[in-house]
Amino acid sequence: MDRATVSISDIEKARNRIGKTSSRTPLVYSPWLSRETGAEVYLKLENFQPVKTFKIRGATNKLSQLPKGSEIIAASSGNHGFAVSYVSRILGQRATICVPETANPDKIMNIEMFGATVVRKGTSIEDAFAEATQIRQRTGAVFVHAFEDLDVIAGAGTLGLEIIEELPEVEAVVVPVGGGGLISGAATALKAKNEAIRILGVQPSNAPSMVHAFNTGQLVPPQTKPTIADGLVCKMASPVTFSFVKRLVYRMITVEENEIEKSLLDLLNFEHMLVEPSGAATTAALLFHKQFFRKGEKIAVVISGGNISIRYLKQLINTS
Repeated sequence: MDRATVSISDIEKARNRIGKTSSRTPLVYSPWLSRETGAEVYLKLENFQPVKTFKIRGATNKLSQLPKGSEIIAASSGNHGFAVSYVSRILGQRATICVPETANPDKIMNIEMFGATVVRKGTSIEDAFAEATQIRQRTGAVFVHAFEDLDVIAGAGTLGLEIIEELPEVEAVVVPVGGGGLISGAATALKAKNEAIRILGVQPSNAPSMVHAFNTGQLVPPQTKPTIADGLVCKMASPVTFSFVKRLVYRMITVEENEIEKSLLDLLNFEHMLVEPSGAATTAALLFHKQFFRKGEKIAVVISGGNISIRYLKQLINTS
């Protein structure tokens, strides 16, 4: 794409491509969340993807337009790298994924499982990104950005198409936000079909870059702190995805660490569903910030991934 935006046509074309590797995920009614909120709540289960994350949508849309044998480079804290590794393996491409040395070891294992080369660099995603940039300049590999790529955003937008096709009367959609690629694509699809749908984004209060940008227009927040929702960390709001968010998103919500953990355990207890902290953030918004939702309305909640560390889960259960 050579435009600075994504259209509904781009997203519909993406849907024709992503079936090569990704799944149309379930949208299921949640009696528990509906009872707790007084709304009619449905869960969009991206933890049912082959790589247990929505990231496979954008990765497939991007990589399926590249020739077999292409050299791919990406930077990731986990799920994006896992998706790129998985998709490139299926499409006959060769991927190198740069990760921080502090990345979740379970997610690194997933990346390596499908044959990608893992390069560990620094202590932040910014360090990994800088290393990936150097490798791209040195080798000519195709860089696949996790969210500042219109093909990746269009691929993520296919999630929005699925929601509105399965629940045409949906009134609000709650989306987790890190870099903002998912909410940018999903909001584009949803608003193209029904302008009245309210899109609400959720970030951890420890890493509120897009919330801060939404409220102030400033891309760099005062500070960020470590968060268990490692997939939702972006130290500076992306100007690319912020341009979508400021046009299409109704509200941005922050959730606390303890709220995410409580929601993760509640999903396991009441829905028997294993979800990573980033994927539980949207449920936390519903349970702990009910003032932002309307009684009786139909709400779709995006569960973005299920790649949770078993060591972390064991610790959480033992201390709860």
